[in-house]
Amino acid sequence: MASNDPENTMKQAQHIWSMLDDLAAQNPEAYRKFIEKHLAEGREAMRPPEPHMCVRTVIKQETKREALFINVMDWPRIPAPKSDEDPIPTLGGSLFTVSEDDGSSVTIVPVAFNSKVLQDFGIDSSLMEEQRLLVNLAIDYIEDQNKVTLSRDFIVLPKSTRCKGPVAKSKEVLLKKVSGQDMAFSSELDELEKTFGPLTTGCKDALLKDLSSVRSQDTVDDNSGLQKAFSSSQPELRLPGEMVKPGVKLIEEVHSTETHLVRPDCTIDVTGADSAKMLIIRIHLPGVSSVSECSLEISNDDLYLLVPDRYELTLPFPEHTVAVCDKQSAKFSKRTSFLTLTIPIAV
Repeated sequence: MASNDPENTMKQAQHIWSMLDDLAAQNPEAYRKFIEKHLAEGREAMRPPEPHMCVRTVIKQETKREALFINVMDWPRIPAPKSDEDPIPTLGGSLFTVSEDDGSSVTIVPVAFNSKVLQDFGIDSSLMEEQRLLVNLAIDYIEDQNKVTLSRDFIVLPKSTRCKGPVAKSKEVLLKKVSGQDMAFSSELDELEKTFGPLTTGCKDALLKDLSSVRSQDTVDDNSGLQKAFSSSQPELRLPGEMVKPGVKLIEEVHSTETHLVRPDCTIDVTGADSAKMLIIRIHLPGVSSVSECSLEISNDDLYLLVPDRYELTLPFPEHTVAVCDKQSAKFSKRTSFLTLTIPIAV
């Protein structure tokens, strides 16, 4: 580290400053562009995580299955892989639970990737297999970090639902993962001040203040706690020794807006004899004109229905029933706007 060899560090610093002084004197326009370039790269590197896409899967447990929403976040702080052969660096947080407007609760976990990775494998990927690879990588990471088992049968929610739960909460969970390295970065600035002596007194505070101001221009909607956590960031790397590649441009500017999805009215009944029992589920979907507008996932013990921009329903099946998922049928009535599902069950 620099403090181990102050004389050599001072020589290197003087050489850099001399080069910048010469550039400013000989070519002011080139000097200005150089400074602006590095400021722009700094702003991009300091940008907090933003929602990219949301994936629904389930946590496999001995007695039940619990829905899990994976908020895939776009974060330049996560390095891009150095080559196509290298592993994709990944950073994720802990599982957390939030309450919905209807009183139900959902479990969520954020996972962050570099912008370039999401450009190639994210929600706009032209090849679904590549997108599946990325989601499976996120699942691998979540299973390893949180000691849970997740289903590989997942649904990528539409672009209107890029994030489940409060966006600020997913950001906060990720920022906590790197808070220790933020302290290390501050400590390194202290060492640099000691190395350069009186000439650099106060530089650390000025630098952190400038970085905070750069960040706050792009995150005026974040709460003050998140701003403090992000004021001096260094990337937590999945691959030791990799550094952030600055200047990666976003393909699409993602905004932190959420679409309010309504839980539709529904009924569930068990009919038939012991040897041929059926679940009859009727879901009222006003405004829906075709079953093709619905995304439906049925597991052994629950179903998940999503109508983009309109409805969302997670419906557990009655206790001690196991659905026979490969023999269900669905009918939609345009006249009544009811979707009727018939699902054989084993009791």
